[in-house]
Amino acid sequence: MPEVTEGQLTFRFPEGWQLAKYDDSSWYRQRMKSRLKGVDILAHNGGPTHWWVEVKDCEGYEPENRPRLSGADPGEVIQARQWVEQQGLKPTVQVARRKPFIVDEVEEKLRDTLAALTVAQREGDPELASFHIVWPQAPTLKVVLLLTWNQRDFKRLATRLRSKLETALAPYGVQGFVVNEQNPGDAGLHCQVTRNEA
Repeated sequence: MPEVTEGQLTFRFPEGWQLAKYDDSSWYRQRMKSRLKGVDILAHNGGPTHWWVEVKDCEGYEPENRPRLSGADPGEVIQARQWVEQQGLKPTVQVARRKPFIVDEVEEKLRDTLAALTVAQREGDPELASFHIVWPQAPTLKVVLLLTWNQRDFKRLATRLRSKLETALAPYGVQGFVVNEQNPGDAGLHCQVTRNEA
Protein backbone atom coordinates (compact mmCIF):
# COMPACT_ATOMS: atom_id res chain seq x y z
CA MET A 1 0.00 0.00 0.00
CA PRO A 2 1.46 3.40 -0.91
CA GLU A 3 1.70 5.65 2.12
CA VAL A 4 3.01 9.02 3.21
CA THR A 5 3.46 10.51 6.67
CA GLU A 6 2.83 14.15 7.48
CA GLY A 7 3.60 15.06 11.08
CA GLN A 8 1.84 12.57 13.34
CA LEU A 9 -0.53 11.31 10.61
CA THR A 10 0.08 8.48 8.15
CA PHE A 11 -1.99 8.29 4.96
CA ARG A 12 -2.35 4.80 3.41
CA PHE A 13 -3.75 4.59 -0.12
CA PRO A 14 -4.89 1.63 -2.22
CA GLU A 15 -2.48 0.07 -4.68
CA GLY A 16 -2.10 2.07 -7.87
CA TRP A 17 -2.13 5.48 -6.23
CA GLN A 18 0.87 7.74 -6.76
CA LEU A 19 1.92 9.99 -3.91
CA ALA A 20 4.43 12.73 -3.27
CA LYS A 21 5.12 14.50 -0.02
CA TYR A 22 5.55 17.66 -2.05
CA ASP A 23 7.13 19.88 0.56
CA ASP A 24 9.77 17.17 1.16
CA SER A 25 10.59 16.68 -2.53
CA SER A 26 14.08 17.60 -3.67
CA TRP A 27 12.57 20.00 -6.20
CA TYR A 28 10.72 21.93 -3.52
CA ARG A 29 13.50 21.90 -0.92
CA GLN A 30 16.28 22.87 -3.33
CA ARG A 31 14.48 25.27 -5.65
CA MET A 32 11.31 26.64 -4.13
CA LYS A 33 11.25 26.46 -0.34
CA SER A 34 12.72 29.88 0.32
CA ARG A 35 10.47 31.48 -2.33
CA LEU A 36 7.14 29.66 -2.39
CA LYS A 37 4.93 27.72 -0.02
CA GLY A 38 3.64 24.28 -0.92
CA VAL A 39 0.83 21.88 -0.13
CA ASP A 40 1.77 18.84 1.92
CA ILE A 41 0.70 15.90 -0.26
CA LEU A 42 0.09 15.35 -3.98
CA ALA A 43 -1.95 12.26 -4.88
CA HIS A 44 -3.67 10.65 -7.85
CA ASN A 45 -4.81 7.21 -8.92
CA GLY A 46 -3.89 7.49 -12.60
CA GLY A 47 -7.22 9.05 -13.49
CA PRO A 48 -8.08 12.59 -14.55
CA THR A 49 -8.26 13.94 -10.97
CA HIS A 50 -5.40 15.02 -8.73
CA TRP A 51 -5.83 15.68 -5.01
CA TRP A 52 -3.65 18.21 -3.24
CA VAL A 53 -3.83 17.76 0.52
CA GLU A 54 -2.98 20.38 3.11
CA VAL A 55 -2.79 18.89 6.61
CA LYS A 56 -3.54 20.97 9.69
CA ASP A 57 -3.20 18.75 12.73
CA CYS A 58 -4.65 20.82 15.54
CA GLU A 59 -5.58 17.98 17.87
CA GLY A 60 -4.65 19.04 21.38
CA TYR A 61 -3.87 22.59 20.17
CA GLU A 62 -7.39 23.80 19.44
CA PRO A 63 -7.28 26.96 21.61
CA GLU A 64 -4.06 28.19 19.96
CA ASN A 65 -5.46 27.50 16.49
CA ARG A 66 -9.01 28.81 16.96
CA PRO A 67 -8.16 32.32 15.62
CA ARG A 68 -6.94 30.72 12.36
CA LEU A 69 -10.42 29.36 11.72
CA SER A 70 -12.02 32.78 11.41
CA GLY A 71 -11.66 35.26 8.60
CA ALA A 72 -12.21 38.11 11.06
CA ASP A 73 -9.08 39.66 12.48
CA PRO A 74 -8.52 39.14 16.21
CA GLY A 75 -9.25 42.12 18.46
CA GLU A 76 -5.55 42.63 19.15
CA VAL A 77 -4.85 43.12 15.45
CA ILE A 78 -7.67 45.63 15.14
CA GLN A 79 -6.34 47.49 18.20
CA ALA A 80 -2.82 47.56 16.77
CA ARG A 81 -4.11 48.91 13.44
CA GLN A 82 -5.97 51.67 15.22
CA TRP A 83 -2.86 52.61 17.19
CA VAL A 84 -0.72 52.66 14.01
CA GLU A 85 -3.29 54.91 12.35
CA GLN A 86 -3.48 57.24 15.39
CA GLN A 87 0.29 57.58 15.38
CA GLY A 88 0.29 58.54 11.70
CA LEU A 89 2.29 55.42 10.79
CA LYS A 90 -0.20 53.89 8.36
CA PRO A 91 1.74 54.95 5.22
CA THR A 92 4.81 52.98 6.36
CA VAL A 93 3.60 50.33 8.83
CA GLN A 94 1.29 47.43 8.11
CA VAL A 95 -0.27 45.35 10.87
CA ALA A 96 -1.09 41.76 9.98
CA ARG A 97 -2.12 38.61 11.77
CA ARG A 98 0.75 36.40 12.86
CA LYS A 99 -1.10 33.31 11.61
CA PRO A 100 -3.35 33.88 8.57
CA PHE A 101 -6.92 32.69 8.20
CA ILE A 102 -6.61 29.02 7.31
CA VAL A 103 -8.51 29.46 4.02
CA ASP A 104 -6.15 32.26 2.94
CA GLU A 105 -3.19 30.01 3.76
CA VAL A 106 -4.59 27.13 1.68
CA GLU A 107 -5.22 29.48 -1.25
CA GLU A 108 -1.65 30.80 -1.06
CA LYS A 109 -0.26 27.25 -0.98
CA LEU A 110 -2.41 26.28 -3.97
CA ARG A 111 -1.20 29.31 -5.95
CA ASP A 112 2.45 28.69 -5.08
CA THR A 113 2.22 24.96 -5.83
CA LEU A 114 0.61 25.67 -9.21
CA ALA A 115 3.48 27.99 -10.10
CA ALA A 116 6.21 25.64 -8.85
CA LEU A 117 4.82 22.53 -10.55
CA THR A 118 4.50 24.43 -13.82
CA VAL A 119 8.21 25.27 -13.62
CA ALA A 120 9.06 21.68 -12.58
CA GLN A 121 7.20 20.36 -15.62
CA ARG A 122 8.82 22.87 -17.96
CA GLU A 123 12.26 21.86 -16.70
CA GLY A 124 11.49 18.14 -16.82
CA ASP A 125 11.94 17.36 -13.12
CA PRO A 126 11.67 13.54 -12.94
CA GLU A 127 10.65 13.37 -9.28
CA LEU A 128 7.35 15.16 -9.93
CA ALA A 129 6.75 13.95 -13.50
CA SER A 130 3.56 12.07 -12.62
CA PHE A 131 2.05 15.24 -11.16
CA HIS A 132 2.09 17.44 -14.28
CA ILE A 133 -0.70 19.96 -14.21
CA VAL A 134 -0.49 21.43 -17.70
CA TRP A 135 -0.06 20.06 -21.21
CA PRO A 136 -0.67 17.49 -22.60
CA GLN A 137 -3.81 17.19 -20.47
CA ALA A 138 -4.55 19.19 -17.35
CA PRO A 139 -6.05 17.14 -14.52
CA THR A 140 -9.04 18.18 -12.47
CA LEU A 141 -7.67 19.52 -9.19
CA LYS A 142 -9.25 18.98 -5.79
CA VAL A 143 -7.72 20.74 -2.82
CA VAL A 144 -8.36 19.02 0.47
CA LEU A 145 -7.86 20.67 3.84
CA LEU A 146 -7.53 17.80 6.28
CA LEU A 147 -8.18 19.41 9.63
CA THR A 148 -7.94 17.40 12.83
CA TRP A 149 -10.09 19.11 15.38
CA ASN A 150 -11.15 17.49 18.62
CA GLN A 151 -14.64 18.88 18.94
CA ARG A 152 -18.18 17.66 18.53
CA ASP A 153 -19.18 20.31 16.00
CA PHE A 154 -16.54 19.49 13.38
CA LYS A 155 -19.23 19.04 10.73
CA ARG A 156 -20.56 22.57 11.26
CA LEU A 157 -17.02 24.00 11.29
CA ALA A 158 -16.09 22.05 8.14
CA THR A 159 -19.22 23.24 6.33
CA ARG A 160 -18.44 26.88 7.13
CA LEU A 161 -14.78 26.57 6.13
CA ARG A 162 -15.62 24.66 2.95
CA SER A 163 -17.96 27.42 1.83
CA LYS A 164 -15.20 29.99 2.28
CA LEU A 165 -12.63 27.68 0.65
CA GLU A 166 -14.87 27.11 -2.38
CA THR A 167 -15.23 30.89 -2.81
CA ALA A 168 -11.45 31.42 -2.51
CA LEU A 169 -10.60 28.64 -4.98
CA ALA A 170 -13.31 29.41 -7.56
CA PRO A 171 -11.08 31.72 -9.67
CA TYR A 172 -8.64 28.82 -10.12
CA GLY A 173 -11.33 26.37 -11.25
CA VAL A 174 -10.46 24.13 -8.32
CA GLN A 175 -12.84 22.34 -5.99
CA GLY A 176 -12.16 22.55 -2.24
CA PHE A 177 -12.99 20.17 0.59
CA VAL A 178 -12.60 20.21 4.37
CA VAL A 179 -12.39 16.79 5.99
CA ASN A 180 -10.90 15.21 9.09
CA GLU A 181 -9.04 11.95 9.60
CA GLN A 182 -12.30 9.99 9.89
CA ASN A 183 -13.83 11.10 6.58
CA PRO A 184 -11.21 11.71 3.83
CA GLY A 185 -13.50 9.80 1.45
CA ASP A 186 -15.90 12.76 1.51
CA ALA A 187 -13.40 14.44 -0.84
CA GLY A 188 -13.00 11.32 -2.98
CA LEU A 189 -9.67 10.73 -1.27
CA HIS A 190 -9.66 6.97 -0.75
CA CYS A 191 -7.18 6.50 2.03
CA GLN A 192 -6.92 5.57 5.66
CA VAL A 193 -5.50 8.12 8.05
CA THR A 194 -3.96 6.95 11.30
CA ARG A 195 -2.25 8.80 14.11
CA ASN A 196 1.25 7.60 14.91
CA GLU A 197 2.16 6.85 18.48
CA ALA A 198 4.41 9.49 20.00
